[in-house]
Amino acid sequence: MAIEINWLAVTIVALIYFAIHFFWYFPSAFGNLWLKLVGKEGEPKSKIIKETIIMIPLSFITVLVIDVVMILIGLSEIGPALLLSLLLWIGFVATIGINQSNFNDRGMKLFLLEYIVYLIAFLIAGSILVIWK
Repeated sequence: MAIEINWLAVTIVALIYFAIHFFWYFPSAFGNLWLKLVGKEGEPKSKIIKETIIMIPLSFITVLVIDVVMILIGLSEIGPALLLSLLLWIGFVATIGINQSNFNDRGMKLFLLEYIVYLIAFLIAGSILVIWK
């Protein structure tokens, strides 16, 4: 089976995926709360922005993997794409996040703040990718 990637779709969806995270952590959204919960209130904004840049290639990789899995199992409808996105989030993101939060005593509030955004981004990415086909 040949895997034919729509690179334009993956790139645009990756930018949307990144934008979801970027705006989630914007000060007027949840950024100030997150800074407080992780103890980075005193961090210069320029340092935080530099650290955020790594999310761009990581967003691309995440969206590419979602797309490849969708292609491999032959998804072409929104319902199954949403289910797959949810299952990928539960199986990989949520489990790792719970593990990290548990071992680092980070609390449920911080877990929800940091990992619900991935659920939203996964669902939107999977939806757009399957609609784009």
